[in-house]
Amino acid sequence: MIEIYVDAEKCTGCGECIRVCPKGPRIYRIIEKNGRKVAEVVDRSFCIGCTTCVAACKPGAIRLVRNW
Repeated sequence: MIEIYVDAEKCTGCGECIRVCPKGPRIYRIIEKNGRKVAEVVDRSFCIGCTTCVAACKPGAIRLVRNW
């Protein structure tokens, strides 16, 4: 299983993770939290572990951890 972590302090809510991920809207959504837009993990079970979201995240807010 793959765990996905989004650091809300670093995330800018740009939505690039949703745009580049093959399963984007099934995994991520943009929410408002403490007056800021941030990405939130909706359902990590769709993650295929490609790390495209990690590479595309300019502020480095996304981290994937494989728990094999």
